[in-house]
Amino acid sequence: MTFISILLLLGSGILCGIVNVIGGGGSLLALPVLLSLGLPAGVANGTNRIAIIFQDVSSLLMFRKKRQLDLKEGLRLTLPVLFGAIAGAWLAAFYLTENLMNIVILVLSLLMIAALFFQPDKWTRAISGNEKHKLTLTNVLLFFIIGLYGGFIQAGFTYLILAVLVLKCGYTMVKGDALKLFLNLMILPVALVIFIWQGQVQWLYGIVMGIGSALGGYLGVRFVNAWSPKLIRSIMLILLVMAVLYIIFVRM
Repeated sequence: MTFISILLLLGSGILCGIVNVIGGGGSLLALPVLLSLGLPAGVANGTNRIAIIFQDVSSLLMFRKKRQLDLKEGLRLTLPVLFGAIAGAWLAAFYLTENLMNIVILVLSLLMIAALFFQPDKWTRAISGNEKHKLTLTNVLLFFIIGLYGGFIQAGFTYLILAVLVLKCGYTMVKGDALKLFLNLMILPVALVIFIWQGQVQWLYGIVMGIGSALGGYLGVRFVNAWSPKLIRSIMLILLVMAVLYIIFVRM
């Protein structure tokens, strides 16, 4: 590993950690970096999970300290997301290619841009609505599908979780951020085991990027507590548009 590679991994880790906490989609930046360092799509996908674990632990400790993590609700939603992630990681280990990754991320990014314009008052409110804690069959299937995607690629998984928590469950952006990271952390170890079993993890790259991601996660929590929901929504839109342009003009 060269000095430039270390700086690239640390810098992208910090940026991705901040982005993941503010809205999501940090992996939309991390995966291209890992691919540019010569990792195959499957290995980049597996290695990225290590960095995200570092980031999630760091940011959740901060959210817990600020009493913004609804741990009870997180545990209730873990099971359907976890089963989906197991299935998704298994499929990714055998079928994921770089072209498929690019296409799926592009489609997800476009859908999330559209979602941010849907019911904008829910995205920007500062006080929670009536959170729907009942796990209906529809909710179970919805979180299972989101978990399936998270296990398959990870990039953009937190966007999907956040959209459901804000638009369907009534959480504010900040509380939704904390809960989405908790669910993310719950599925990561299981998915990571599958990638390790398939030999699709580059540990040194993952740990170096993870150090940066831990710092980024800490900074991200400080930012979301200081910024307004409208500003966070605007930043999410900018990041998503940048991801779409990058995939279209660089990766595809």
